[in-house]
This record gives sequence, structure tokens and C-alpha cells, in this order.
Amino acid sequence: MAFDDQFQNPADFYNQLSPDQQAVAAQQFQQEFQQSSDPTAQQYAQMDPNSVSPQQLGEMHQYAQQSDPSILSRVMSHPILDAVLVGLGIHEFHKHEENR
Repeated sequence: MAFDDQFQNPADFYNQLSPDQQAVAAQQFQQEFQQSSDPTAQQYAQMDPNSVSPQQLGEMHQYAQQSDPSILSRVMSHPILDAVLVGLGIHEFHKHEENR
């Protein structure tokens, strides 16, 4: 199953993560966004990863998907996030995202 088939809104995925897993996701997005000169990316990079909401993670997800899908693929490749995806039966995330 592909990510988009199971979650119409990325925030729904992040809402299923524990607070620690959400913080890992935020940290991964931040590492990627710090390399960008885009003001939106810089704004996301400055957020406190321990207080980012599932909705904000969904916004980061959508921003990465639109601006550079390879960022999203790298974030979701983190071992913790990859394990969550596999646990949810989402085995084709990376393949699907890289083909966009």
C-alpha cells in the first residue's frame, strides 16, 4: 500500500506517532530544511522539535513533497519512521515518492 492511499492528509500519519517519534520526524525535517535558503524551510528549521504538532509535521511533509520530494524520502528513511511505515503496511513509500 502507498502512503497516499492510506493517508489523505499527512497530519493523520503523524498523529499516530508517539511524541518521541514525532520529535524524530521533526528533527529529520529540520536537518534537511537547514540546508535551504527558502524562508519557509528556514521557519520550519527553527521550530522546537519537541513541541511540533502533527499538523505542523503534516505541513512540513507537504512542503517537502512539493519543494523537493527527495527530502521527504530521506526523512522517511530514518529507521524509526521506516519501521512505523512498515508496521502500517506502507512498503512502497520511497518508491512511490521518488517516481513523482
